[in-house]
Amino acid sequence: MRKTVLTLMLAASAITSAASAQTALTPTPRPPMHQDANRDGVATRAEAIAQADGRFAQMDTDRDGRVTAGEMRAYRTAMHDRMIASGRDVPVPPPGGAKHDGMGRRMDPNGDGSVTREEFEARALKRFDRMDANHDGTIDATERANAAEMRHVDRRERREGVTPPAPTTPAPAPAQ
Repeated sequence: MRKTVLTLMLAASAITSAASAQTALTPTPRPPMHQDANRDGVATRAEAIAQADGRFAQMDTDRDGRVTAGEMRAYRTAMHDRMIASGRDVPVPPPGGAKHDGMGRRMDPNGDGSVTREEFEARALKRFDRMDANHDGTIDATERANAAEMRHVDRRERREGVTPPAPTTPAPAPAQ
């Protein structure tokens, strides 16, 4: 009888320990791409610009008004290290090398080797406009969820090597 009670107590203790360990390993939810500064459930263009300016200030370590490829790599490395330290899942780079090794054409549209605050804000607003499906100048929870789903699909297609169909241009209207 004692052995049965002792065995049941040990089993209950193991189950409780496993459940508490699983709770401790559950990652905290990621904040939305565009922070809702006033926490009203809607992100505005002004909030997107403020967020971009804040991120630019974090990257521009020498405070010269330009972010170089080295500063961008250092910022991304620091973000990566913070993600690992917090226990979050770290994204796996796509096949073919590191995901963000420096600065590509999308980040540096004029190809001068650095990004200005204006270029950085323009890219943030382009992303904002892509998420703002109804073009009302705000991103609500539904638009944010739709944008997240589109990102997941795009990443899945890139990872699996599926190329999305090329956009077709409509045929010109016949001359009258």
